[in-house]
Amino acid sequence: STQSTWGNHTAAVKAIAWSPHQHGLLASGGGTADRTIRFWNTLLNQQVDCIDTGSQVCNLMFSRNVNELVSTHGYSLNQIIVWKYPSLERIVNLTGHTYRVLYLAMSPDGQTIVTGAGDETLRFWNVFPVQRNGVDDIDYESKLIPSRMDIR
Repeated sequence: STQSTWGNHTAAVKAIAWSPHQHGLLASGGGTADRTIRFWNTLLNQQVDCIDTGSQVCNLMFSRNVNELVSTHGYSLNQIIVWKYPSLERIVNLTGHTYRVLYLAMSPDGQTIVTGAGDETLRFWNVFPVQRNGVDDIDYESKLIPSRMDIR
């Protein structure tokens, strides 16, 4: 049986992701008529934040390396956005897909994401750096793709 139900989205829920950095934090993304990413404290059964992304949310994924979230989008912007959490500051907007960004996966090293879209392309993005020894000495070079495709 269902433990609880939340109905704050105004369109279909298209994406969900658990945070690996904060116990009980869940993000959910709404479709074209909603366009929001909502953040939930599942321990307290309440919404803790919400941001209007300006377009349909298709995928959500938290980085395991840093407290950031990637979202992919469809109508009307067809972009990928990296967000800092909890400030919800846009770190970067990634463009290149010409249709809805339907698929998102992370590399085993946690640094690179790959997106697939209705434009029949896969695009690789080095978006999540690894910190060494707690210092901001960050290696932005992907082990999967040439460094010319790195975004930072």
